[in-house]
Amino acid sequence: MEEASSPRGFSITTGKIPILLKLKRTEELKPHEETVHADLQGIVKTLGRDPVLRHPIIADSATGAVLDGTHRLAALKKLECLTIPAALIDYQNPLVQVDRWFRIITGDTLKNFMKRSEQPSPASMSPSDAEQSLLARSCYATLRDKTECLGFKSEESTPLALYQHAFKLELIARNNHMKIAYTDNGEMNQISGSDMLMSTICLKKSEVVESCQAHNLFPPKSTRHLIPSRPLGIGVPLLWLKNRNIEEAEAEFEKYLAAKRVRRLPEGSMVGSRRYMEEVFLFE
Repeated sequence: MEEASSPRGFSITTGKIPILLKLKRTEELKPHEETVHADLQGIVKTLGRDPVLRHPIIADSATGAVLDGTHRLAALKKLECLTIPAALIDYQNPLVQVDRWFRIITGDTLKNFMKRSEQPSPASMSPSDAEQSLLARSCYATLRDKTECLGFKSEESTPLALYQHAFKLELIARNNHMKIAYTDNGEMNQISGSDMLMSTICLKKSEVVESCQAHNLFPPKSTRHLIPSRPLGIGVPLLWLKNRNIEEAEAEFEKYLAAKRVRRLPEGSMVGSRRYMEEVFLFE
């Protein structure tokens, strides 16, 4: 590999996008989504048992916007870490894309769900019109089952308000003991029985950055970032991340990465139990 350490960090230059691995002060990084309490506590507990951060978070080099790793950043702050390994990329690179997660809701019918909902009555529409309404942001969410498609309209226009309305639908489902699974597939062929598919608007990069800078957090799972190259397996002890001598910690981090072997794996490779659809730079 042609990767090398430098006074600025550890650069990966042979991937689809340039990546700079660097220790960043936790307060310099800006999340754009809220955390899920149970998920955050789970990470804190795991790191308490095994105080090693396996993978870096991914952030925009220009603004510090966190694109992947919101819960890890929050967990390290709780554990009083001062720095965190970050893979810094150019968010404005066209190969980096922002998309959305779809929700599969199971445990009841669409008809019964609507009886529990306190939202204004939705409009019945065709699936194609529903998608167009989300693109135009005249609807904040749509719900579909095998026979019906409903669009939820709102007079609100800001993306944050639209997502907050959509998140209320999720809360109604959870509060009524329904299960929610996240998927990148918006097709109905994955839905069975009385399951429902929920779709939301898709944010723009500029809206993600604006939310970070204004400290206005979107609900969890509002974005799905598609990043073509991902570094994995750095395995940094949390003790280093608590070092108050930041320059010393940075030097140790760069020396540590430079001593590792880096393997470039193609899209679709398995790392542990997970298949990654982006190329991976695995530190060993």
